Amino acid sequence: GGLEDVEENHIDAMARLIAGPAGKSLDLPGGIRFSVGYTEATLISSKRDDCPLPSLEGEQPLKVPGETLIPGWQITANLVKPKQDGLDPVFNQRAGHILDCNTAVLDYNSVDEQLRVRSRRPGDRFQPLGMMKAKKLQDFMVDSKIPRGWRDRVPLVVSPRGIVWVVGWRIAEWAKARGERAQRLELSFVRR
Repeated sequence: GGLEDVEENHIDAMARLIAGPAGKSLDLPGGIRFSVGYTEATLISSKRDDCPLPSLEGEQPLKVPGETLIPGWQITANLVKPKQDGLDPVFNQRAGHILDCNTAVLDYNSVDEQLRVRSRRPGDRFQPLGMMKAKKLQDFMVDSKIPRGWRDRVPLVVSPRGIVWVVGWRIAEWAKARGERAQRLELSFVRR
């Protein structure tokens, strides 16, 4: 776009948005959208989708162990056998942690094989790693500064017990690997 038809009142409105809360946007002349996030303000084409995550449709079962393909994602679930001959040097680095934003190591016995992937639903609750109690998923997403436009597209790994992993952010406290001899499940999400 260009500056054609952009007037002082548009500039004033953008300044007000920057001074206000995150998650607000303004449509400008020329098909441009001005959006304010937690740490940035962006100008993009109003026809363009500014969320890098693909849409999630319904609820998809995961093959554990194995590979699952859903629109936009390739998901791999590997069982990691416990070390039999003493200490596992990798355990302290990996267990119960997110290895990178799209890979997590979980306690296999806590999460079982009945895992599914879906997007958030009204009333979802989540017990983030390090917390004693569950909280509203919406509150977790706000506290984690997940952009408002992304929240419905963030994949959730769920089991009959609840939300196991908010992919890219945090696993559940109850799903963390418990000990060096516990069987672990490594989940990886790769964009395709």
